[in-house]
Amino acid sequence: MEEKSNKPNNPNNQRKPGKKPYYKKRPTPKPVKKKFWNADKIVSLSAMAIALFTLAVLLYQSYILDRQYELTVKQQKASVLPYLQLGQSYGSKYYTVFVSNQGLGPAFIDGLYVKELDSTTKISDIYNYYHKNTNNASDSLVSDYYSSLTKGMVLSPGETLELYSSKGEKSGIRPVYDFFNRYFDDDDSEIIMVEYRSVFDDSWIVESTLENIPKEDYGEIQVSSKQD
Repeated sequence: MEEKSNKPNNPNNQRKPGKKPYYKKRPTPKPVKKKFWNADKIVSLSAMAIALFTLAVLLYQSYILDRQYELTVKQQKASVLPYLQLGQSYGSKYYTVFVSNQGLGPAFIDGLYVKELDSTTKISDIYNYYHKNTNNASDSLVSDYYSSLTKGMVLSPGETLELYSSKGEKSGIRPVYDFFNRYFDDDDSEIIMVEYRSVFDDSWIVESTLENIPKEDYGEIQVSSKQD
């Protein structure tokens, strides 16, 4: 029989469990922060800035070209600008109503009108208008001359056209003067008007009161009747 050992259990005699191998704990890597500015963004923003700058330059160049074009057109218009004047000349034995072009370019006629209060008549000449609206005899007149002024006629720069001219005795001239002179005073209720335009189709109305009014400011002429 085996003898039992009476030696007390010595804890030192017990086999100690083996130690686990020591491993140094590696630190958890921190997430890398993405940089806001990177090569792609810098390239993109640079391209955008260049595009905007180019657009601004193009817009400015376009503005300059538009301004230059406007100035060129104004200079061209000014170089051929017509300027009509209606006038009268008279003495004891003559009377004349005339229209003259004091401008730099030709005047294209669009119409001749006579305004009486609220009535406007489109006419082709003032001679027939005068005789249709008066009962004055013209036996004492030495000569009677008139020119028509109709749509499509052209007055060259410096040209004067006598719309009506009478020469004769004072007794015959006086009624003509009395009839037409009222159209040339400061009262705009009775006036003679000529509508004309330039080669650029800018239109004006010249009145016997010596006013030149742009057609766009004057508006359409309301014709009550026509008289050939």
